[in-house]
Amino acid sequence: MIKHFLKKTGCVLLCMLLVLSLISCGSKSAKKTSAKGKINVYYLNQLKTSLYPVSETVKGDNTHQKIRNLLTELSTAKSDKNYTNPIPEQITIRNFSLKGGQLMISFSRDYETLSKVQEALLRAAVVKTLVQLPDVSSVTFRIVNESLLDSEGNAIGAMTADSFVDDFDFEQDSTKSVSLTLYCPAVDGSGLLKETREAHVNENVPIAQAVISQLSKKPDDKNADVTLPSSVKVLSVSVNDGICYVNLDSTLDNAGGNVSEQLRIYSIVDSLCELDAINRVQIIIGTGNDATVINDENDNSTYSPNMNLVISEE
Repeated sequence: MIKHFLKKTGCVLLCMLLVLSLISCGSKSAKKTSAKGKINVYYLNQLKTSLYPVSETVKGDNTHQKIRNLLTELSTAKSDKNYTNPIPEQITIRNFSLKGGQLMISFSRDYETLSKVQEALLRAAVVKTLVQLPDVSSVTFRIVNESLLDSEGNAIGAMTADSFVDDFDFEQDSTKSVSLTLYCPAVDGSGLLKETREAHVNENVPIAQAVISQLSKKPDDKNADVTLPSSVKVLSVSVNDGICYVNLDSTLDNAGGNVSEQLRIYSIVDSLCELDAINRVQIIIGTGNDATVINDENDNSTYSPNMNLVISEE
């Protein structure tokens, strides 16, 4: 009777340990990718001097497809002005194979034309991107059918993300993709043009600051103008209790063109108030004792959105 009880109890405990073991293994794999299947895809900044990670969803029904799609992404020229592809167009990926977690990638002979910096950045971008896939533990490069060699002629073996910790501590902070609704002034000064813009922003930068940064860039619409020209410097952007405080070094009345100061101000206000955490905006010019708050047409120290200025789409 006791032996039967112990035997039965032992089976139950064994099952529980097996379940816990499976849960533990699953949690380790989950660390490599987010719950929504996103990873940091490592591109290069426009100057090609450092890595530029962008959070993206991995496409593909299986690991082989995901690897192929990621390699294509890393080889394709980008329209975004902030980053570019780490694998130049002249370099061809001949094939790749995955066995036991070890991924081997074969490049064309053109790989040997890269400078030392280009090669190191390419290798880091590819490896750090692909090892985030649960089934990829390391990556090995080959030039056609030959091992990739270092500057001393030694074969560079399997690489992981840790292979680049010392050399790439200048890597830029992770970025995320966001959809922003902006209101840009029309070139002819007739009103505001609504524009939805996909932007990659630093995860450590407040979203309100990202909006202001986007308003300093040329809109895609040729009929729209830049809200904040290069002659106006943004000193700070902060949010408190639903109010966004935008501190500029000079007024917007001398920005040039047909766009009025009021239109540029409401471009800022309407764009910022699209964010859930903001319902009013205060514009401050200068700093210290010389700081001046720009009041609205009703002499209020903060602005609320004015959608009457938005030009409706026909």
